[in-house]
Amino acid sequence: MFSAAQRLPMLEHMYNHAPTGIAILSREGRCLYVNPAFCQMVGYEQEELRDTRYYRLLYEEAQDQQGLKAAYIGWLGAKEQVYKTELRLKHKRGTAVWLSLELTIFDDEASGQSYLIAYATDITEKKDIQQVLSDNEDVYMLITENTPDVISFSTPDGRLEYVSPSVEKLLGYTRQEMLGKKRLDFYHTEDADYMRVHGSFKETGIMKQRVRHKDGHYLWMEVSFRIIRDESGQIKRILAIGRNITERQKSEENLAKAQQLAMFGSWDWDLVNNVMHFSKEFRSIFGYRVKSVETSIDAFMEAVHPEDTERMKQIITNVILKGIHEETFYRIVLPDGEQKVLRSIWEAELDEHASKPIQIVGMVQDVTEHQEMEQRLRESENRYKSLFQHNPLGICAMNMEGQILSVNPSLEELTGYTREELLGAEVLTMASAEEQDKIRRHMELAKQGETQTYESEFIHKNGERLFIKVTNIPIFVQEEIVGCYGIIENVTPLKRYIAQIEKLSNEHSLILNAVSEGIVGLSTEGHVRFMNPAAAEMFGVELENMLDDACIGIIRHADEIGSHYPDEQSSILQAIRSGASYQAEEAVFWKKDGSSFLASYRISPLMDNGERKGAVMVFVDITNEKEIIRAKESAERADRAKSEFLSVMSHELRTPMNGIIGMAGLLADTELDEEQRSYIDIITSSSSALMQILNEILDLSKIEAGKMALLLEPFELENVMGSVADLFLRQAMEKGIQLEWHVDQELPGVLVGDHVRIRQVLVNLVSNAIKFTEQGRVNIFAESKAYSHRKKKCLIEFSVTDTGIGIPTDRQHLLFQPFSQLHPALNRKYGGTGLGLSICKNLVSLMGGSIGVDSEEAKGSTFRFQLDLRLPEEEEAGEVEARRVL
Repeated sequence: MFSAAQRLPMLEHMYNHAPTGIAILSREGRCLYVNPAFCQMVGYEQEELRDTRYYRLLYEEAQDQQGLKAAYIGWLGAKEQVYKTELRLKHKRGTAVWLSLELTIFDDEASGQSYLIAYATDITEKKDIQQVLSDNEDVYMLITENTPDVISFSTPDGRLEYVSPSVEKLLGYTRQEMLGKKRLDFYHTEDADYMRVHGSFKETGIMKQRVRHKDGHYLWMEVSFRIIRDESGQIKRILAIGRNITERQKSEENLAKAQQLAMFGSWDWDLVNNVMHFSKEFRSIFGYRVKSVETSIDAFMEAVHPEDTERMKQIITNVILKGIHEETFYRIVLPDGEQKVLRSIWEAELDEHASKPIQIVGMVQDVTEHQEMEQRLRESENRYKSLFQHNPLGICAMNMEGQILSVNPSLEELTGYTREELLGAEVLTMASAEEQDKIRRHMELAKQGETQTYESEFIHKNGERLFIKVTNIPIFVQEEIVGCYGIIENVTPLKRYIAQIEKLSNEHSLILNAVSEGIVGLSTEGHVRFMNPAAAEMFGVELENMLDDACIGIIRHADEIGSHYPDEQSSILQAIRSGASYQAEEAVFWKKDGSSFLASYRISPLMDNGERKGAVMVFVDITNEKEIIRAKESAERADRAKSEFLSVMSHELRTPMNGIIGMAGLLADTELDEEQRSYIDIITSSSSALMQILNEILDLSKIEAGKMALLLEPFELENVMGSVADLFLRQAMEKGIQLEWHVDQELPGVLVGDHVRIRQVLVNLVSNAIKFTEQGRVNIFAESKAYSHRKKKCLIEFSVTDTGIGIPTDRQHLLFQPFSQLHPALNRKYGGTGLGLSICKNLVSLMGGSIGVDSEEAKGSTFRFQLDLRLPEEEEAGEVEARRVL
């Protein structure tokens, strides 16, 4: 036991170092002693509080004064028991401090004095929380009643005391149906059993459970929970917030299954908190050498093969510092010593502001079997390396996914890609879009062990389309298919050659079938090998039945009096056997029906590389030709006689007509009465019309007889155009028609041609335009269409446009025919012989040009003719200039 002297220092030490604030006051409320803990709570030093009245420490509110008064009275009234209360005091800096006080009275028998002893605990934080909860009670109620998540409170044994209204919509139960029951009653049996065995809750956390809906099905719920304890530390209640994650769970299960089937594992690394999460599949690949959550990369690096460790460290450093994405292959060693080859893909997520990686997401795939297969494939390739490297055909080795593992130089040359570009690429990337499905289908057959050959198309690196012939050969290693060889032949030249042959053959067939000449192919023995339709028709035989027959059975050759040649004397058979060429201008052939026809034929030998293969006979039926020639000669003689007659008659008629016109003119100059003058006018106009007809007939007869000669000399185009316009200006004014002419300013002033005939054509066209136009206008144009200084030529288009009656489309083809009229009614109204446009066409053709018309009925017509006129030499241009001066 301690003596009194020993206890005093010990009690003083306890007083000064106690975590609880202690204050000793007189019964009058004056502070006598305070320990450091109490001073720290209110912010004053011990000297500042000594002899201070208690009311100086009150917070300046009436309720605090009233509370302290009630506490003080209760304090003084307490004898043998501790009086407890809570008071709000004022800190030295002016803020409120809530203290939990336990008050006792100590009576000192020696001195007869009574002291008040207060033990204080700071509960300011607790009070603040209570105030916040009270202030946010309405918000809390709004959240709990409207959130789709389920919020619940339960007792420590799991009995539900509160459930938010959202439970009815999510699980189908009313709140009354759930309150008072245990949580486990609504869990899936397996989940409920697990929680009974392993315990329900930690202090806080998240768990996934299957919760039964009222209709019997289960929903996956993600439950966030927190244990709420009382002041003594005992569990008071459990807060739980549940969220429906059924769809997310299904997606995660599907993803996990897909990763498992593809031997994929995923992971992520939170660089900010340095926490790594590894999926179940990832951990399975690593032989569970890593946990689902790691706080460092050490466990991962310990699994990496020692030879790959430094390289992986460098890759990880680049990702962390620079955010560089990486795809790499590395090896790991499992606890049992087994080695695996993994393919890993990394992707860094950068901070938007700092541009630094904050998270890394990765995927790993176990490619050990693939690597082993590819290694065995490479070993198999080495056995055939010489054949592979020096084969003129393109060869590649592919794995089961169609990725190219090796190529020979011929394939590089065929595709235009380098070896580096081809390795690792899929063969489908070189195929044209429309051929990819076919290649994919044949690759599937190769995986099944079938060897196939097929044709397809590749796209050369330069974009050229290649026709290829592909042979897929499965590669077996220990009776297992590990890939296939692709043997590729470029058949583009062959395809083009075959296409050309087919085109030529088709064209030749079309030509042979279309020509009117008979063509017969014969062997050296005289048998028919080919006969075109024209020959079969002329001989009166069927093509199908005549091939390989002897020619003498089909081509029956007769002499001039109709007697058949004996076989040995037939000139055709003799030419075939001798291999010599033979031609006959006239021969008699007999048809199958016994009739004959006159023919001209030629026999030529067929040679192939110097070897005679047979002969070909080409013949034509000249029976009608002879008759046509005789008819043509007779017609030409008649036409010449007609032209000569017309020429003579025109000359003979022109002389008396000139006399009539002259005498009528003289008579018109004498004194005549009105009736006599009308008679003279009729004689004059009729004579002029008759003279024009005679001139046109004479011109037509000269043109047909080929006696019309052109006089090419320099002339001024504007003079020709102006003279034509002046000729018809009075007639146009009398009809109220506007007559205009225009010459293109780009045209040279002087040209070389027969300006008389050009003027004659224009006069004919303008005369017709004015004749058939009742109102409106007539325009004469000369425009440049082409101009060549080097050739010294100019292509000019002359056009005459009117707003007259127009010409129906179905009658326009008659315009340039001699003596043609569009309609008898028009002929009676406007007159004319129908020779003018025919003469125009012949004159334009004679000058090397062309003429045409564009017309729309009731709207007008445009007649155009084009002439290619020569530019004058310097001397010729000088002559024209001299004439102009004179």
